[in-house]
Amino acid sequence: MRELFEILNENIKKHDEIIIMTHSRPDLDGMGSSLSLYKIVLSMGKKCYIVSPQKKLYRSLDKGLKLLSDNKITFNFKDEEDILNRKFNKPLLIILDTQKPELVESEKILNFINDKIVIDHHIGSLDTIYNTIYKYIDANKSSIVEVIAEYLEYLNLKIEPLIMTVLLAGMVIDTSSFSIKTTAKTFDMAAYLTKNGADFVLMQDILKEPKEEMVKRYEYISNSEEVVKDVLMCKMDENVHGNVDIALLAKELLKFEDIKASFAIGKISSKIVGVSARSMGNINVSEIMEKLGGGGHLTDAAAQIKGKTVDEVYTMLKKIIRDVIE
Repeated sequence: MRELFEILNENIKKHDEIIIMTHSRPDLDGMGSSLSLYKIVLSMGKKCYIVSPQKKLYRSLDKGLKLLSDNKITFNFKDEEDILNRKFNKPLLIILDTQKPELVESEKILNFINDKIVIDHHIGSLDTIYNTIYKYIDANKSSIVEVIAEYLEYLNLKIEPLIMTVLLAGMVIDTSSFSIKTTAKTFDMAAYLTKNGADFVLMQDILKEPKEEMVKRYEYISNSEEVVKDVLMCKMDENVHGNVDIALLAKELLKFEDIKASFAIGKISSKIVGVSARSMGNINVSEIMEKLGGGGHLTDAAAQIKGKTVDEVYTMLKKIIRDVIE
């Protein structure tokens, strides 16, 4: 981690203007981390911009951004057109929470800025952003929030407690309330955020969901299929959803009695279908995801498939599960 932080410090200082971008349909992990990195860049005396989301925000992120705005905590958001039409002086693009060019907020901005740093916690992929100054990929990290919290601690930098609250909310979502992908360091960083002002009660309010979203999720769950004994699969419709939506489905399926593994499938872009897999530890979901070109851990894994429909991936995955388990 120290190498990452030193490279970030060096490159932020040598560039005059910093652009921060996360994935399309950003969540609290990607955008919350972007807000915090924005504050870090400003503390170094540099101009900084965050690429504005082009598509619908998650309700939780919308609430978090409104909370910050209501408390006069502001950020310099720029949309794609603003950035593409601007004449930058020595710009640096920092991409958070994705390494895939198809999933960034703007591929045009990705191609417009030459100097890039990528920071991600998802499984490495051949379909990745190339020609970077530096790329940090660590699938053992719970979230990008965990990385940025460590960076704040490394810098000994204090930022507004409300931003710390948004960060903690992002960590809670990505770890399914600290039930997956957690290490001792994850809990250390959650404690760090809390010690530095994150409000646990306020965070829970940010994370409350509208009734209609929960009802829709349970419609998908009600149509899930037990493809082999104690293994549930669920698919969404052909609309584009976020990684968080798919992960929440897999997490909810695993709550049913006697279920040892769960899989959820949905589109994460017009060209990519995402699969989220969870296990109680009896079944190695990473092995199954590897057969789809993904991977992960024994209890938490994922895959992203290009050029297939949700139904096609569902059929492929069902066969793989049966081949591996039966």
